[in-house]
Amino acid sequence: MPKEKIKLHQFADLTWDDIEAWAGGKIVSRGKNYQRQGRVFDLAMTDEGSLIVWVHGSARYATRVSMDEDGQPDAICTCPYAWNCKHAVAVMIEYWDRVENNRGVPKAKQDDERLKLLDWDDEPPDDGNDISEDLRQNINDFLKNKTKAQLIDLIHDLAGQYPEMARELADRTQVISGNIETLVTRLREEIRDLGSEPGWRNYWNSEGYTPDYSGVRKKLAMILNAGHFDGVLTLGQELVTIGTRQVEESHDEGETAMEIADCMPVIVEALDRSSLDVADKLNWAVDAELEDQFNLCEAFAEYLHQQHPPTAWCTLADRLLARLHGLKRGKGGDDFSRNFERDRLSDWAIYALERAGREDEIIPLCMAEAKRTRSYERLVKRLVEARRYEDAEKWIKEGLRDLGEKWPGIGAGLRDKMREIRTLEQNWPVVAALQVEEFVRHPSLQAFTNCQQACNRTETWSRVRESLLNFLEKGELPWMQKGWPLPASGLDRPAVDKRNHFPLLDDLIDIAIHEKKPDQVLKWYDQSPKGRGWLGVDEDAIAIAVQAHAPERAVAIWKKKAERLIAQVQPKAYQEAAKFLKKAGKVMSKQDKQAQWDQYLGSLREAHARKRRLLEILDGLQGKPILKKLR
Repeated sequence: MPKEKIKLHQFADLTWDDIEAWAGGKIVSRGKNYQRQGRVFDLAMTDEGSLIVWVHGSARYATRVSMDEDGQPDAICTCPYAWNCKHAVAVMIEYWDRVENNRGVPKAKQDDERLKLLDWDDEPPDDGNDISEDLRQNINDFLKNKTKAQLIDLIHDLAGQYPEMARELADRTQVISGNIETLVTRLREEIRDLGSEPGWRNYWNSEGYTPDYSGVRKKLAMILNAGHFDGVLTLGQELVTIGTRQVEESHDEGETAMEIADCMPVIVEALDRSSLDVADKLNWAVDAELEDQFNLCEAFAEYLHQQHPPTAWCTLADRLLARLHGLKRGKGGDDFSRNFERDRLSDWAIYALERAGREDEIIPLCMAEAKRTRSYERLVKRLVEARRYEDAEKWIKEGLRDLGEKWPGIGAGLRDKMREIRTLEQNWPVVAALQVEEFVRHPSLQAFTNCQQACNRTETWSRVRESLLNFLEKGELPWMQKGWPLPASGLDRPAVDKRNHFPLLDDLIDIAIHEKKPDQVLKWYDQSPKGRGWLGVDEDAIAIAVQAHAPERAVAIWKKKAERLIAQVQPKAYQEAAKFLKKAGKVMSKQDKQAQWDQYLGSLREAHARKRRLLEILDGLQGKPILKKLR
């Protein structure tokens, strides 16, 4: 039978830009690979003009693609993605390939199996794991007609066929009898076995391993519901220890941690209903929290934030303070880790003191710990909350002297607290001076605008702004410049960072863009290093900032950026280059230079004639349909 020549129809005008806007670049790339690998089978067209196929992926999927009223593709698929997936992209490419090569596409039969599989509107069908109401009713009717002996025989028969069911029945028998030792022993072995192998995930090829703790969770709940709370608690302690180690060794995005964390609410309920006294329960929960480094035990934190008797908190506070007192300074090792662990313990001691109503002990404890672990921020926060501003300022200065340059993050936090104190005092000139000092330490657009906001209350911004820009250009400290309007901050002023090379062009450009001064943007941009591209500034932002003031410069920047990306010879880079070419083309069109722009794109096509993916992207930029340029 001769192949029928198909006339072009509703899919014919689509461009690669249309497809990528619809599905996204990654999905389009995967769809191309699927079609190229020959995974599309039995393409057919319905009477309404939809395309239906089988696509062979990790399973065989039915896919249908049509066009909606707005001229956009619309697809459904039996794959987990369900809509607008890589299988749908593969369908359209297969169709274009057939039309381009004058190959026939048969009509779909009315009873085509794929149409039945795809006959759903808003939600994809379920996976078939749930029992339907009809089936449930049939089972109920079947069981009601059985005698007790027949039901027992049926259960034995099913247990013989399905070992999991046999084990479940054995577990329930042991729980009901009160003899749970065997079950606890087996569950402990299961926890150890699950925890012996770390989870991992390779998202590129969809491979990996995640330990399944659902069985553990179910058995723990079974033991809990039978009233054996202490047994669950014993297993829970082992689960926290093993789970923490397993997550630390895993290489995934938290799937293993989620599996283990899902078991913790059962452990918390067992803790709450256990034979321990309340103080011991709180102690147990705190220990679990202290051992946890991966947010496995958030359920225990929630338990600790519930209401418990003050007397229990008082007992816990004494225990934690005794543990703190018993900790000794280590010799060598990781000082940061040791301080971090001590701070976590003292944080819970402080929390317990609060709940016990012993607030007067908290600040002295924070003072003692500040010198040990450099937890100055915690102490200063407490002093500020108590409105002991003079004491807070004293500890800020002591902390900064102690820290030096070794702990810049803590130092920045202490200076923030000093600004907070001066703000509460409404000492706006000193607030502004502190902001300027932070700008000198870490120049940036954000630090610049912070200075502006602070100076607006002192009416000094015009002079301060001039000094800050002079610092960025020449490296002259603002307070050393003539006519400096702000007072000393009371803290040690920073020196010029020797690593900086003035002028700091990226900051000057960012500020010029922010202030909408395109002439200044170009002035500093023209002083930037030339050659392979300057990575210290967002050139796209520069082009956007100057496109109205100097359109030819904006176009030149976008062209240069696109050409550097094209030179990488990577499909992802081509797609990124297209974004800048679009912007350049739009500016050229506004200047009535469309012919000149088309000539430029033509030169790109000629220079890169062998780069098929790039040519497809250039087709999209020029609005050329895929069908005429597929091969």
